[in-house]
Amino acid sequence: MQCPVCRGQAQNLTPNTMDGVVVGCAQCGDYRIAGVVFHDFMRLQTEKRAAALQAAKLTSHSGWPMISATAIGPR
Repeated sequence: MQCPVCRGQAQNLTPNTMDGVVVGCAQCGDYRIAGVVFHDFMRLQTEKRAAALQAAKLTSHSGWPMISATAIGPR
């Protein structure tokens, strides 16, 4: 798969039971995108997707960062 943030080669690590996407990217790291924001996230410009990932990393206390509505901000 292609990383939604950097557009580089990535792995789809999403379990069948998750509503969303789990991405494994050598450049961006491992992270999750909540299903409810996935389409809105993909409509963002590249810089805003990178900023959303950075915001998710800053608020992640344990486990993989989750890009959620909070990380995306107002649309």
